Amino acid sequence: MRFTPSIRRTLIGAILFCLAPLLVSQGRADTIAFFYALDQDFQALKREGQPAGQPLSAGARSIAVLQLQAHRVYAVKMGSGAVETAASAQALLARVRCDSAFSVGPVGALSDNLKPGSWYRVREVVCYQKGSWTKTGFQLSPGSVVGLSSNAVDKLELPELFRGLTAIKVASGEMFVASDSYRAQLRESIGAEAVDMNLFGLVTVCAEHHLPLVCWRVASDRADNNASVDFRRFATGYDGAGGKAVAEVIKRLPANPNSPMTYPNLQRALSK
Repeated sequence: MRFTPSIRRTLIGAILFCLAPLLVSQGRADTIAFFYALDQDFQALKREGQPAGQPLSAGARSIAVLQLQAHRVYAVKMGSGAVETAASAQALLARVRCDSAFSVGPVGALSDNLKPGSWYRVREVVCYQKGSWTKTGFQLSPGSVVGLSSNAVDKLELPELFRGLTAIKVASGEMFVASDSYRAQLRESIGAEAVDMNLFGLVTVCAEHHLPLVCWRVASDRADNNASVDFRRFATGYDGAGGKAVAEVIKRLPANPNSPMTYPNLQRALSK
């Protein structure tokens, strides 16, 4: 039986309408948010999938829409600073209901145990600018520490790049740290292994939307006096390995059994 294009669209719409309550109740990870810092990561992920319509616009932000096998992916650049990142995350999540979120980006190494070019998983984020200096030292404000559960990671089939990574605590704020003295101060007062400009804004918004989030970070520099030069060198030569690895994670996720995308016979019937 052959259907005209208009009838096919009507049938697909009716099927999706009937399945919508099941999709919500199952909570399967077939709609995914991807938050990135470097354009190379987005380009690497994009090469693994295909465009799925025009980008969404939310204020000044553009949200790319991709299809990776059975999964719809919405990708947005985080921006410079935790506030910009929060605005980007909110622009996406206020518009699209997602089941899971993944993020990649660079961090500056505060700990000498972190090696530039190596990857790490984020276990805890501290907003080091939310606090006050007292006569007994620096005191963080309530709500300035957010932990990331390892439960979401444990359920993933990970590519080699993300396997067996050390879990780190990251100090997050609005400043690019490029100072030997401030690096030592952050390490001693916060106890963090790395510093970045995105994570606190991202984890805060994802927590508000009750969205499971997994963050992987690569050490781009040592957050010391040479950090500006080292970061530019890293960003220029970076090949988007994190974005490619995230694409592999997404493609290995199980398809939603309630989605028409998982029924090839139905798709073929509708296309005839």
